[in-house]
Amino acid sequence: MSSIEIIPMENKHIDQAARIIAKSFQTEEFARNTFDFSDPQTEALFAELLKIELVVFMKHSEKVDVAMYGDEMAGVYSVKVTGGRHGFSNLKQTLKKLRKVVPVAKRVKYKKLYRLHKAMQQPRSIPKEAVLLEILAVSPDFQGRGVGSAMMNSLDDYSQSVGRPIYLYTGNAENVSYYEKLGYRTMETIQKKDFTAYHMLKDLSGAQ
Repeated sequence: MSSIEIIPMENKHIDQAARIIAKSFQTEEFARNTFDFSDPQTEALFAELLKIELVVFMKHSEKVDVAMYGDEMAGVYSVKVTGGRHGFSNLKQTLKKLRKVVPVAKRVKYKKLYRLHKAMQQPRSIPKEAVLLEILAVSPDFQGRGVGSAMMNSLDDYSQSVGRPIYLYTGNAENVSYYEKLGYRTMETIQKKDFTAYHMLKDLSGAQ
């Protein structure tokens, strides 16, 4: 049985990491309500956008790690630790790949996008010092092999080492019980017309 190793993302990992996220997020409520995945080309275009985000995150020293199962990449997570918005960097990277990402605009569900944005806003109940788990994705080929648990344990170790709680949000109700078993608490639930956002926090210092 191969062991799972969590390592910092390098440039050589970006393409595969983006593909893993694009494939695994098709059942994630926020992505599903933003992009039309009934179009077979959407997944590849979504991956191009994700490459931009991963490049920007690495450039700004956010925490981006990959899970290696033997010699294969099995998962990826990104954690926003700086509090920066990175808007200008995102714009520059998008312009560099404009020809590839423009077709994405045709596949965005714009009527839902504003409500989605409002639901994702960090509530006041979340401490400002919390780090944000933005992406957690396990390759469908490695589901059920402990990859997700290994990444969550790695996040706990990081949270303890920096003395900051972990904050995440999910639009999938079935994920709530999973995170609760890992010690997360639902701090706020934001209901919109098309979906519900669950904002959750784990504070390993015990000062909740």
